Amino acid sequence: VKAGATCGASFAVIALMSAVTAKLAPRLRLYGRPSSSNTQKILWMLHEVGVPFDLTLASARLGHGSQTLCAHTGGAPFGVVDTEEYGRMCPTRQIPLLLDGDVAVWESHSILRYLAQKYAPELHLSDAAGMARCSPWLDWLLASNINLGCNHDLVDQLARTPFERRDYARATAAHEGYVSRLAMVEDRLAVTESSFVAGEKFTIADIAIGVELSRWCCALERWSHDAASGSAPPRPALPEYPRLREFYARLQARPAFVRGSRDHEREHFGLPALQPTAGTDQRPAPSLFGQG
Repeated sequence: VKAGATCGASFAVIALMSAVTAKLAPRLRLYGRPSSSNTQKILWMLHEVGVPFDLTLASARLGHGSQTLCAHTGGAPFGVVDTEEYGRMCPTRQIPLLLDGDVAVWESHSILRYLAQKYAPELHLSDAAGMARCSPWLDWLLASNINLGCNHDLVDQLARTPFERRDYARATAAHEGYVSRLAMVEDRLAVTESSFVAGEKFTIADIAIGVELSRWCCALERWSHDAASGSAPPRPALPEYPRLREFYARLQARPAFVRGSRDHEREHFGLPALQPTAGTDQRPAPSLFGQG
C-alpha cells in the first residue's frame, strides 16, 4: 500500500511540475499580419496544434486601418521588420517570424516543419519516409515562384490597389500562373485518388497548398463581384479541376483552416463574412472559386 501511495504521489508531483513548467514557459510569439498568406500558413498550423500564441503585427507594406498598400495610401505600415531587434532574429526582415523562447524561426515553410516536429509529428507523417512524401510539396511551391509571382500580383491588384489603378492584364497573367501551377496538384490528386496531397492523411503540405488555393479562390470571387457591378472587366475563364474542388471542400471542414486562413482572406478581399446557418453554429462553405 505504501509503495502504491508513494508511486501515486510521485506521479502527482510530476504532473504538478509539468503544469507549472507549462505555465512558466513563454508563449509563442508570431510576427506577421493576417492578410499575409505566408502568415496565414502559420496561423492555421497553430490552430491545428492548439498551442497558445501572441500575434505581433508586422509588415513593410500594409498598416492599420486599410487593406490597401501603403504605397497607395501614403499611410504608415505596421513596421517592426525594420528594427534592429527584428533584423537580429530574421536576417531577411520578412514575415512571418516565430519566436519560441530563445528560438527564432523564419521562413513560413521552415516554421511549419518546426511546429510539426515539436508539437504534431503526425502532420509530417511522423517519420523520415513520411516527411519525404509531404515536404517536397513545400519546396515545390517555393521553386515554382508562386508566392512572389502570381500570388503577389493577384492579391496586390485585386485587394490592395484602388479600383482606378488596378492592372487587370497583370491580374489575368497571375490567374493563368495559378492555373498552370495548380494543374500539377490536380493531376496528382487524380492519379493517387487520395484525400490530401500527400495521401489519406492531412499534412503540412495541405496547409501550404491550401492557403494558395484559398487566395486564388477569394481573388476570383472578388473579381466576379466587381465584374457584376461593372467596376471590372469580365473574370477570366475558370478551369474545371474537380479534384481540387473536392480537396478545397475537405479543407472547409477544418476549423483551423477557417479560423487561420479562410476568414482572414475573405476579409482582405472585402468579401462578405459567412454567417452561421439559422439555428446552427455552422457557416456555409464556399466551393472552389466561390461558385456553388
